[in-house]
Amino acid sequence: MRHLLSIAGAALALETALGAPAVAQVTTVDEGSFSISKAGERVGSEVFTIRQTPGAERGMMYVSSATITSGDRRVLPALRTDERGVPLAYQLEVRVNGAPREHLTGLVGRGRFSAQVKTAGGESASEIVVADGARLVDEDIFHQYYFVALGNRRGMVPVIVPRRGEQVTVEVVERGTESVTVGGRALAATRLSLRVNGAAERDVWVDAAGRVLKVEIPARQVVALRDEPPR
Repeated sequence: MRHLLSIAGAALALETALGAPAVAQVTTVDEGSFSISKAGERVGSEVFTIRQTPGAERGMMYVSSATITSGDRRVLPALRTDERGVPLAYQLEVRVNGAPREHLTGLVGRGRFSAQVKTAGGESASEIVVADGARLVDEDIFHQYYFVALGNRRGMVPVIVPRRGEQVTVEVVERGTESVTVGGRALAATRLSLRVNGAAERDVWVDAAGRVLKVEIPARQVVALRDEPPR
């Protein structure tokens, strides 16, 4: 329950900043949880939701939020995108033992991603130039790969990595259909390999609706696997 309240709070903060839609018009695109393991040992979890909402001026939008828990550390991201999955605004808070350690807010507009970061050591601001149609995927936040796969995107995809303050070009290669076991059920999935500078960075398995079932980062022995099949 506390995870769900945290997710709702992050989404509410983002919607308040950009104008919240009528509740009756909100559609849940995907929600669930991932178990995160490293070298075969469970190290954390990610509870998330992705909703589609009508925007006041921009047509349909997506709002996603999550709570990522690892030991005494909690990460709470909230992302808003347009109907293509292109980011409009992003917020992220990091808490350790319940105390805030980092807060990031970012906006995308006029070809730039502008971010402000507050930590115990002070505040900083940064701005980077981003390509048209860029996606946003933060480090070790797995549900956000939904937006890379949105619209069956393949080929070269610019991706904003907000906490690193940079944009990278990711080559998305479709590897075909495979079976992924989720909650004891074998599910058909499309495997996507994401490469940066020609090197395999991670593999992402999505179902026919583009919902993320599994993410694997081989170099770090990290796997995020859904706990239950999507509904």
